[in-house]
Amino acid sequence: MLLLYVLIIVLSYLIGNISSSYIISKAIFGKDIRMQGSKNAGTTNALRTFGFKAGLATFLGDYFKGTIAVLIAMLIARKANLDIDLAKYIATLAVVAGHNWPVLLKFRGGKGVATTYGALLAIAPLPTLASMLFFIVLALVTKYVSVASILGVCLFPILMIMRSDLGGVWVCLLLSVSVIYKHKENIKRLLKGEESRLDLKKK
Repeated sequence: MLLLYVLIIVLSYLIGNISSSYIISKAIFGKDIRMQGSKNAGTTNALRTFGFKAGLATFLGDYFKGTIAVLIAMLIARKANLDIDLAKYIATLAVVAGHNWPVLLKFRGGKGVATTYGALLAIAPLPTLASMLFFIVLALVTKYVSVASILGVCLFPILMIMRSDLGGVWVCLLLSVSVIYKHKENIKRLLKGEESRLDLKKK
């Protein structure tokens, strides 16, 4: 049984290594997104650097790899009679870690927001949709994707408390810490008044 949990972790981590922004930037634009714009391999940088279509494709790829990793973990757990809750939560942490620190890209990944949302969609659909709505409204009102990303993910522990899901609370707290850490440079720029605002009119 332990080996199956290890398999779930490794498989989820490797799925997380599939970087949509890197693939799109290389295959379509002939550039490495990690050398462009903010140098982050994620949706916002793809949007600002390569345009709306590239940003949307990046978001969908990063989002649904999170969903797929968790669904595969839950399937393995059901087939092998493992603890489904444990399987889905370790898969969530592993796929986000794989996105943020991908061994295939020398540990230079994204910030994990889209992948976090995708993974949690498979676990708690309604809270995830509520958090996504909160994210969208906040991003449109403030024009700061970083603020919306941090606060959107940090809303999850509260939503999990409302579901009486203790395991989910702890996992979402870890995800919140990860998102805050990955946005540390954005936070510094926000405090200095230098953070870039969202502009959907570009490209």
